[in-house]
Amino acid sequence: MGPTFNEMISAIVLAAGKSERMGRPKALLPFRGRTFVENILDAISHSSIGHAVVVVGHHHEEIERSVPLPSVVFNPDYEQGMITSFQAGIRTLPPNITGSFLFLVDHPLVDAAVIEALIASLAPNRIMLPTYQRRRGHPVLFASEVLQEILALPASQGANIVVHKDPNRIIEVPVNAPGILVDVDTPEQFKLLTKDPI
Repeated sequence: MGPTFNEMISAIVLAAGKSERMGRPKALLPFRGRTFVENILDAISHSSIGHAVVVVGHHHEEIERSVPLPSVVFNPDYEQGMITSFQAGIRTLPPNITGSFLFLVDHPLVDAAVIEALIASLAPNRIMLPTYQRRRGHPVLFASEVLQEILALPASQGANIVVHKDPNRIIEVPVNAPGILVDVDTPEQFKLLTKDPI
């Protein structure tokens, strides 16, 4: 696989939610000298992903003011559910991509090596999921055919509908990275992360 292939890989970072349980924008939580969203973008920049877009919603002004973002799309429908933000990101992707990652801003422990392992496993019409000790984590890599299916979903459904529709389409990629399982939704989880980083 040459670099031309990897230029066909995009990334969508979802940072559109209200962060109600956290009480402040998760994208801007400080971790390892940077914000959550900057940690994710840094890992992306050290990988062979060719294009990244950050989808913002509720806290968009604060996030855009605080952090330099590569490419931003505002999702006015963010309150209708995460799927609308994912779809807003998909609509901005370059044509002819072979696949796109979905990064969630509340999963800040992203590793370029995990990204590369998923890219190496990419196949048409497949969903690549990283696993650690047999547990599935994030980010997830969707082949372009699957992205088109996600675009067709109503706001009432989540991307999980597509993931669970055909288990044979899923390629599990074992990685030695416990961080893929770390999800930070509450102040308590954030405290644990900063006290005992993986």
